[in-house]
Amino acid sequence: HAERRMIGPAYSLIAARYANDPAAVGTLAARIIAGGGGNWGQMPMPAQANLSEEEAAALATWILSFR
Repeated sequence: HAERRMIGPAYSLIAARYANDPAAVGTLAARIIAGGGGNWGQMPMPAQANLSEEEAAALATWILSFR
């Protein structure tokens, strides 16, 4: 959900955190592919290794559009 936290952060919170980061698309795309945890709490985000860098960048751009 764009405005409400469910398991991870709301997309609007992610967009707000990275609003002034010119490298945000690349950073988020890399995290989407690799997965990770600890940035938004204890729940790890599963890796999406099946995505291409272009697909992950498109997802990151979409998430950042919730500013």
